[in-house]
Amino acid sequence: MRCAVLCTMILLVTAAGVRADELRPLRDGVPVVATAAAPELDWSADPASVDGPISPAKAVLYSLLLPGLGDYQLGNRSRAVGFFIAEGAIWTAYGVMKVQGHQREDDYQQLAVQFAGVSRTGHSDDFYAKLREYASSDAYAADVKLDGRAALSDNGKYLDRIGADALDRYFVENRLADYEPWQWTSHERQLQYSEMRSSSKTSYRRANYMLAAAAANRVVSAVVAYAAARGANRSQTMGYQMNFAPSEHGLDLSLTVTRSF
Repeated sequence: MRCAVLCTMILLVTAAGVRADELRPLRDGVPVVATAAAPELDWSADPASVDGPISPAKAVLYSLLLPGLGDYQLGNRSRAVGFFIAEGAIWTAYGVMKVQGHQREDDYQQLAVQFAGVSRTGHSDDFYAKLREYASSDAYAADVKLDGRAALSDNGKYLDRIGADALDRYFVENRLADYEPWQWTSHERQLQYSEMRSSSKTSYRRANYMLAAAAANRVVSAVVAYAAARGANRSQTMGYQMNFAPSEHGLDLSLTVTRSF
């Protein structure tokens, strides 16, 4: 009985092998129908070939050149207009402050010529600062000589050795490079000069603030445009390519994924 079962199993395995060998030629024998002429389908999406928003780097560069330009290129027109208006206002204010500073500088220098006896305009800023501080060149000379007395006498140890000639020489050696004598006609004129000079300095200082504002406007615009470009380009950073083509074994499918950095 056991021998009969064993023989039966051997026959089944052998028959299965024969059928497999017979079926393989039949499958391979099926003719291929016009596979060479069959078209190949190519569905692809390449981020480089799609017209999309500018890159974050370009958005930052444009915004640094002109605040709002990066947003404008990204299509954020209303926000770009806001940056354009801010930039125009900043440079307009800068120009106004610069002009005011120059005008008031000319005014206080003319006051020095008319009411302090200064022969010309165009002195150094240190000279005009002394005009504001001292009512006359004699008061200024006395202050310089006082410093000279302390320096030449070693802080008072040798006062008896200090003469008028030594102090005069000290004054000539340490006075302003563009020194010339002056005398204000009145204290009121000196105050007027002081106020005009302060106003000129304030205008120049505000002009410098406008330069700082222009730099800040560029930084803010660049940061905003960078964030907007990152968001707009997020869908463009990955591309794909799908190929479908008939083959003798059925249908060939290939998928290629690309990512840009």
